[in-house]
Amino acid sequence: MDITKLTAKEFTRIIKLLRKKETLEKKLGALERSVAKVVGAGASVVARKANRIARSRVARGGKRSTGQKFNRRGGLRKVILAQLNRAGKTGLKIKDLAKQMNIQRQRLDTWFYQNVKKIRGLRKIGPGHYHLRG
Repeated sequence: MDITKLTAKEFTRIIKLLRKKETLEKKLGALERSVAKVVGAGASVVARKANRIARSRVARGGKRSTGQKFNRRGGLRKVILAQLNRAGKTGLKIKDLAKQMNIQRQRLDTWFYQNVKKIRGLRKIGPGHYHLRG
């Protein structure tokens, strides 16, 4: 099949089929996750492998996945403040918080550097150690 000889009608049909394929892959991933929840830990391994396969099909641009995503505006802030509230007066080290949240420590360093003055009650109590007065 020579791509240069495709008609506009054939090209639009190919686009429709590709879109349908993407939606079906999303539905399949959701279905595998729901099966994993019902069956238990053994199926979750299968679902993770299926997700890896699905992600490898899409060009990822060299980004490193670091667990949970905080893509909603303010999502990272809510999670960090909740963790600091749970820690109480003793506070948390950035290193420990990064392990708990499964994200890069540098991302949290940047977040604290930018937000320590913006959030009332957030205090640095040592090198890489913060707490939230409530």
